[in-house]
Amino acid sequence: MPKVLERAEKKQRVSSMDLAAYFQMKLEAELGPHDLKHRMDKGEKDFLVLDVRSHQGYKEGHIPGSVSIPFEELDERCKELPKDKEIIAYCWNVTCMLCTRASFFLAKKGYQTKELIGGIEEWQKAKFPVGK
Repeated sequence: MPKVLERAEKKQRVSSMDLAAYFQMKLEAELGPHDLKHRMDKGEKDFLVLDVRSHQGYKEGHIPGSVSIPFEELDERCKELPKDKEIIAYCWNVTCMLCTRASFFLAKKGYQTKELIGGIEEWQKAKFPVGK
């Protein structure tokens, strides 16, 4: 049984060092829409935004400059992605796990990757531009 579950069953407190390590990894694996927009506005070129939703979802509206590779096609098409750039994956919303699955898959393949928290829904709520 994983240690986290053992602690929960025993109602043990998690050490501050374990919590710090968890939050550090979380910060390294996630990016918010405002952070992404800031990087885009600065003209940073060291990342690629990856839309892992369906082709139809991409056509309906996407983050400008993003590349569309639906999650179902990622295994066969991941070689199209640059290994020298950070890949920032996004999907529909905070409850959609496609970008988490895509980021996990890509990380196992040796890519530096993050997931965009909240997906296109939070991007639009922030009133950031949407490509069509």
